[in-house]
Amino acid sequence: MRHNIEAHDIVAELYDAKHGEIYNSVENARLERTVYDLLGLLGVPAPAVLDFGAGTGNLSMKFLAKGCRVTALDVSARSLEVLARKAGGIGEVSLKLLENERIPFPDATFNIAACYSVLHHVPDYLFAVKEMVRVLRPGGILYIDHEANEMAWSQDPALAAYRHGTRLTRKEHLRQLFHSRELFSFAFAKTVFMKIFVNPRYEREGDVHVWPDDHIEWDKIAKVLEADSTKIIRSQDYLLYQPRGGAELFERYRDACSDTRYIFAQKRAGLS
Repeated sequence: MRHNIEAHDIVAELYDAKHGEIYNSVENARLERTVYDLLGLLGVPAPAVLDFGAGTGNLSMKFLAKGCRVTALDVSARSLEVLARKAGGIGEVSLKLLENERIPFPDATFNIAACYSVLHHVPDYLFAVKEMVRVLRPGGILYIDHEANEMAWSQDPALAAYRHGTRLTRKEHLRQLFHSRELFSFAFAKTVFMKIFVNPRYEREGDVHVWPDDHIEWDKIAKVLEADSTKIIRSQDYLLYQPRGGAELFERYRDACSDTRYIFAQKRAGLS
């Protein structure tokens, strides 16, 4: 958790520019459609939404644009500052710093508990899922998005071809680091040192479950939800758009393979 706080405080101002796989028109259009569908299924006017691991606010902004009352929860104070600047005057948003593993709200507080590109940062991500269910109102919906699916760890030839076509060359990666001012930063130097001499799995932004033998396991999430009387009502796999490959390459492969998943899971009415 300390690593994630430090890493995301450092990168907060550059986060959007660094993550083209998130901040691009194709992915943002998909995310807007998904939020629209979610709100249609819920059918509650101006619902209370928890954005767990809100970061700089990509998901929060989508909910705010739809008139939701959003609570943005994150470990990084600087990321929340960026979110606050984005959201200024757009809608009703409150910011909350997450200080330990437990979500700092009572049971049955929110109509929607959502997280986008978060669980792979959380050491005990199954506990995080249980906590999101705990703060859901009866009939509320848990929304988890932007986590790798099973095909992402397979040897699928179509997905391998798409990844090959979208992978940055070493020169392009160095150029990106130079333009983002990271190449000569202490954080980058620390990452190189850690990967070479301490832990080859060290990730600058605190990614934990992003390895073939340690990744998000959707079957375990399903069991946690079932135990908490929360039913998956939609599970959708999709291919994450990579700007490096462009629209033509994406259209060629989007129906042939996938690497990412989102789910909606509804808490049984009558539970608290």
